[in-house]
Amino acid sequence: MSDESRFVRLGPIHLHRVMEIERGSFANPWSEADFYYLLADRDALCLGLLHRSELIGYALGYFAGRDFQLANLAVDPAWRKQGWARQLLGRMLHAAAEQGASCCALEVRSANRAARALYCKVGFRIVGRRAAYYSDPPDDAVLMECNIEIL
Repeated sequence: MSDESRFVRLGPIHLHRVMEIERGSFANPWSEADFYYLLADRDALCLGLLHRSELIGYALGYFAGRDFQLANLAVDPAWRKQGWARQLLGRMLHAAAEQGASCCALEVRSANRAARALYCKVGFRIVGRRAAYYSDPPDDAVLMECNIEIL
């Protein structure tokens, strides 16, 4: 990570930019209310990645005991394929482990090959599938998990 980049805890001040990235990243984006809910949740971890003072990516998840659920991760399309998502994911998993999580789980669209490849590179493994989990467009969810105690 360069000197011009840093991680921040997301707050309501970031919501407008988060929504821009969200809408540019997903066919069926989360609503502002979805983000507000997690931003207000004490059991949530909400990180943003700033580069040259611009929010270029974010990751959100929540704790359930020693388990951590990665709920959403996105990098602005203009900043993709430069390693930012991997850095953001790594920082998120490290922060979750620091707070006592031992396992991270997530769901990802089966058609999202780039995300699935990223998760596999970081150590996630496929543990299941949910048929027709997503709509707009219809797709299965691939369930993935990763041990994060050693991170």
